[in-house]
Amino acid sequence: MMRVSIDRLRKGLLAGAGLLLLVIATFLVFAHYRAHRFLAELPRKLGADIRQETNSFTWSQTVKGRTVFTVHAAKAIQHKDGKYILHDVGITVYGRGEEQQNRTDHIYGKEFELDQGEGVVRALGEVHLDLQAPADTSSTVSKQKAPEIADIHEKDMKDPRMIHVKTSGLVYLQKLGVAATDQPIEFEYNGLTGHAIGADYNTDSGVLLLHSAIQVSGLEHGKPVALTATRGELNRSDRKVVLTQARFVTIDSDGKQNALRQTVEAQLATAFLRKDGSTERLLGERGVIIASSDGSKISSQRGEVLLGESSKPDSVVLTGSVHYSAVDVSHQASADAAEARGTFDSQGRLTRAVFNGSVHLLEHSVSAQPSGGTTGRELRADKVALALGVTPENKTWLQEVNANGNARFQSTGLGKKGNETETNSIKGEALTARFRREDGQSRLIEIKSDGAAALEQRNGQQLDQTASGDSLDVTFQPSQTGSRSTGLSLGGGDEIKNALLQGHVILVRGAQPHGAMVANSENDRASSQRATYDGRTQRMLLIGAVELQNADGTLWADRVEMDQRSGDASAEGSIKVNYRQNNTAELLHVLAEQADLKKSSDIATFYGSASRPARLWQGAFQLQAPSLQFDRHKHTLTARSEARSTAMAVHTVLVSSPAHGEEGHGLLGNSTPKITVVRIASHEMVYSDETRTLRFTGKVRVESADGVMLGQQATAYFLPAQGKRDDMSKSQNSGLPSGAVDRVVIEGDLQIQQQGRRATGERLVYTTSDGVYVLTGTEQQPPKVIDPIQGVVTGRELRFRQQDESVVISNGDQERNGPRVRTETRVKRK
Repeated sequence: MMRVSIDRLRKGLLAGAGLLLLVIATFLVFAHYRAHRFLAELPRKLGADIRQETNSFTWSQTVKGRTVFTVHAAKAIQHKDGKYILHDVGITVYGRGEEQQNRTDHIYGKEFELDQGEGVVRALGEVHLDLQAPADTSSTVSKQKAPEIADIHEKDMKDPRMIHVKTSGLVYLQKLGVAATDQPIEFEYNGLTGHAIGADYNTDSGVLLLHSAIQVSGLEHGKPVALTATRGELNRSDRKVVLTQARFVTIDSDGKQNALRQTVEAQLATAFLRKDGSTERLLGERGVIIASSDGSKISSQRGEVLLGESSKPDSVVLTGSVHYSAVDVSHQASADAAEARGTFDSQGRLTRAVFNGSVHLLEHSVSAQPSGGTTGRELRADKVALALGVTPENKTWLQEVNANGNARFQSTGLGKKGNETETNSIKGEALTARFRREDGQSRLIEIKSDGAAALEQRNGQQLDQTASGDSLDVTFQPSQTGSRSTGLSLGGGDEIKNALLQGHVILVRGAQPHGAMVANSENDRASSQRATYDGRTQRMLLIGAVELQNADGTLWADRVEMDQRSGDASAEGSIKVNYRQNNTAELLHVLAEQADLKKSSDIATFYGSASRPARLWQGAFQLQAPSLQFDRHKHTLTARSEARSTAMAVHTVLVSSPAHGEEGHGLLGNSTPKITVVRIASHEMVYSDETRTLRFTGKVRVESADGVMLGQQATAYFLPAQGKRDDMSKSQNSGLPSGAVDRVVIEGDLQIQQQGRRATGERLVYTTSDGVYVLTGTEQQPPKVIDPIQGVVTGRELRFRQQDESVVISNGDQERNGPRVRTETRVKRK
């Protein structure tokens, strides 16, 4: 998830192990313990035998056939006060017991003073100790014959197994069982040198103390190392070493001929030793810090490392405000947790790391593109586990991340416009991210989220869209080099390839509509049982109980597909729409089998099937057709039959009430109903808010309670809303007929059938304000009304009202240039 240097972390932990093991277990334990213990026994061995000055003195002690120690002095002098002075002393001490039988240690001094009465042994001047480090117990060294002292020191200085110690002012108090010095101490081992000031050793408790200013430096495995501490303590009985304010520094190469300095610090560092002297466990307390000169740093209140038989780490635990940070020219990374745990393979390489307690991982990188900008990744969870792999070049890399408990992964980068910050996040109770090694980096390839899963996208401070469900599975692909992502991106060059949401899916978009009819408000909402996203086509597919909703209305369907680039959408199966243009308009209902919602043109088209045409109704207005199309930009509604069909498949129902205080007028009949219902069948119907007209074409059939009218086309003209002819406010336009009908015009081969009366003509105009019908024809085919009682009436223009059966015949213009009026009356026979 972020560029955490696992290799550097591993080196830091190993450095901490080397710190504690190197200083105490090797240099100090064997040097002072074996030297002081021998000096404690020296008075008893020598005091009874030396009575005078003796040259070339040698004395050995053998136990069960093994030589325990050998003392050689060039001269021994007994003083009158009972004290002894030994000159040019060389002491060889051999190991005892099965584990130490092959050890050989040497002690040298110019002069020693022995006060047998007081039980005090004091070294006068410098004391040198050559102590043999632990060796393979299978080796054999003869101890039956003491070597010459002159030759031993020269050989020991060349032997890499020997620990060389130098000090002065060494005093042993036999009554207290304490050997001590307040003078500087120097020691050297295998290319490393050390210093300290003051030490004391208690032979009864087995505790060794280094008082202050502990320093060790030199080469370890060919790399410069340095150690400092203010105090050191060794408890041989408990096999425990403690350092105060310990600081260990290593210098390594990063492969580019640059020195890499790494520091391990702890206010209190403790090493727990095995019986063979190797370190089994390391413990750092009160401020553990692992820092590198490359800008990376790890800190915690407490750290613990378990080491294997080969002194390589098996596991590590950091607790108490664990913090990691890394900073360089183009990159910043950090990690915070209450606890961190790591496990290692047999080669000491970290293979798994687990963070617990309010985990927060963060990374920021500066873009290398000319446009600049930064990208970032962030992970928060209650617990995060990292699985690590090892490359053939022996480098660790991130393979998998598992986050549990309120997990949230977030990425930040430049948006599609290049001048705004785009933030994307994935949330869930559990997140799993998998990576692939590409071009020397760990590249994100998949994220899975379970439990309250969600994908969220923001542009700047504005929430653009969210997607949530029971589970989420997202796969990624690298963005095109040198170009910004055109699809959904999670930053850092990772673009969504595919995404799958399942269970109680909810999608919310702000200020970006899904389609024309049902998603043109500031907050759009979609829900389904399943949602898939294809990064290649940038299309979102919703399946199962789909619901699209905004402030204007709701659409239900079995399946909806949306284009993320254009905002267009298509729906299929059991489509239902409830739509409200404004707060005052009546609710619009649509039923269909298919729908196309075009954002760019703001057009919504609904389709039916042969057995189930698309249906629409609002209040008393009803419409049924094979296809219904809303053009929100033009404020029109169009209903059409199938392209190759000649049937009048568009069916419209108009219901009108008389104006307040007026009698009701039917379209054709003699009755005077207060409410008029008209059914109109046509091949096509178009309603326009701009012209306030409802046009029917492709043959028209009009039915009412008064009769039936047939024609080629018809137009209904509506009064403006609330009866105001000059009110054409777009805010009140709904794209549907509303208000009262002003007049109706039917044209083309007109035929009227009404309660035994028939009429023919070319054009009929009905005016609702006065209830008058005006029927006209052509010169060749004048209008005609045929009544079984009144007979046949023709003329240039025929006018009649609903209130009576009278017909007003007009014979043309004022000069009476029209055709002659003709009336035929038939009388029924008796």
